[in-house]
Amino acid sequence: MHRTARLLAGTVVVAALAAALTGCSGGAGAVAGCTPKAQAGQASNSVTAAGRFGTAPTVDFATPLHVEDVQASRLIAGQGAPLTAGQEVSAEVTFLNGTTGEEVTKTDYTGSAPAKFVIGTVQILGLRKALVCAQVGERLAVVLPPSQAIPAANRPTSLSASDSVVAVVDIRDAYLARANGTNQVMGSGLPAVVLGPDGRPGITLPEDTPPTSLRVANLKDGDGAEIKAGDTAVIQYTGVVWKPGDPTNGTVFDSSWTTGSPVNVVVKKGQTVPGLVTALTGQRVGSQVLAILPPKQAYGSQSTSTIPANATLVFVVDVLGKG
Repeated sequence: MHRTARLLAGTVVVAALAAALTGCSGGAGAVAGCTPKAQAGQASNSVTAAGRFGTAPTVDFATPLHVEDVQASRLIAGQGAPLTAGQEVSAEVTFLNGTTGEEVTKTDYTGSAPAKFVIGTVQILGLRKALVCAQVGERLAVVLPPSQAIPAANRPTSLSASDSVVAVVDIRDAYLARANGTNQVMGSGLPAVVLGPDGRPGITLPEDTPPTSLRVANLKDGDGAEIKAGDTAVIQYTGVVWKPGDPTNGTVFDSSWTTGSPVNVVVKKGQTVPGLVTALTGQRVGSQVLAILPPKQAYGSQSTSTIPANATLVFVVDVLGKG
């Protein structure tokens, strides 16, 4: 899921458009209604990054370049809603040593495997600040002080503890933090779903016997891009065992919400649980889907440490984007 060096320990994201870069302009994330956590300054404004968006930039700045707090300047403007800390993004990133100007590491800029990460959980603290209020399609020049750059555990040998870091970030895409579609009226006999403040679902099962065929119902109808067979869907999900009389009945066997990071699943037979392939095909980004998978549509007679054999599984899935 991530190809970028473990510098972004989470999932990193940014990549392609097309625009020539001539210099720095303004601060990052100057979008109406959003207050950036990092401002442009003399240091970030001195960084140039020539080349089209989504291609490896030729970065130049006077060395040594040091800052006491994060600075971020917009090199190429983006568009759309400002990014929030809870969103996962995909990006191309180049890191350089602020003392020497030497390149430290970068993503591969092929567009086929962009780095992905949730802004609010990325280990490079300065990027958390720099990306809030930024926009998809934006190229940022970010100057990071040592205390907010690459953590010591992941610091390459080409960086010392006293080196600032310059990052050039192309934000290729961003995904919803939670399903934002229109609420739907649910039918009777289905599990009850209550959402926490962050969108995390809690699932309560009926006392009835589980259905013997696949059932799919939308809790929210999104209006974003359609997920088609073979697509990669970016999702958050919680799964519960429905097996009356078994000690595991009603227990959560897995949930992406526990890590805070969405999951990329290929909506294709053999790549994802069969019932989920059917449930997700044709859904739109922004939807929240309740899927009840009988054993034949789940794991059948197989068992795991959290799922007994021949169990019906209940999933609540937020469709956040197309990968």
